[in-house]
Amino acid sequence: MSLLTVKDLSQSFIDKTLYEDANFVLNKEDHMGVTGQNGVGKSTLIKILTGEIIPDEGQVKWQNKIDVGYLDQYAKLAPGVTIRGFLRTAFDDLFKKEQELNELYTKYAENSDDKLLEKAGKIQTYLEENNFYDIDTEIEQVSAGLGLADLGYDHDVSKLSGGQRSKIILAKLLLQSPDVLVLDEPTNYLDVSHID
Repeated sequence: MSLLTVKDLSQSFIDKTLYEDANFVLNKEDHMGVTGQNGVGKSTLIKILTGEIIPDEGQVKWQNKIDVGYLDQYAKLAPGVTIRGFLRTAFDDLFKKEQELNELYTKYAENSDDKLLEKAGKIQTYLEENNFYDIDTEIEQVSAGLGLADLGYDHDVSKLSGGQRSKIILAKLLLQSPDVLVLDEPTNYLDVSHID
């Protein structure tokens, strides 16, 4: 079964047809690239695939429960957030589980209800199975691979250059491990060693 099926896709802007009756599928383990000159609709196609734009005609269907990560080359980052803080947001669901765990321990300390301790044990197991206690190590490994470690993890993300910003967004996507990565011009700011 395909992860993505695009059927009879057509898109135009004013008097320019970008695609007409385009069809393709993306299967598991596939790698797909879209190349072309500026203005031919590469970024528009990505926005259609990610649901930001509704196509003039055709269908875009992702398999159910597919997690799609998207690197937007124009993404803005909020001021006051450190590189480490931004990268840790890749694990927000695990940090919420940790907060839930701590709340259960607090409630247990107040009334010693064994059901609370049982729930806490399940959450603890979930955190361990999902490598929660190795998050900072994983962040450092991915950051080093993209050449971000030299910036320092306390650097404000809003003060990064365009290339550095693309790298930390890519790092976050890699940390999230989505089923499909959709990258809009990912190599614009990467050195050859980081592309490999």
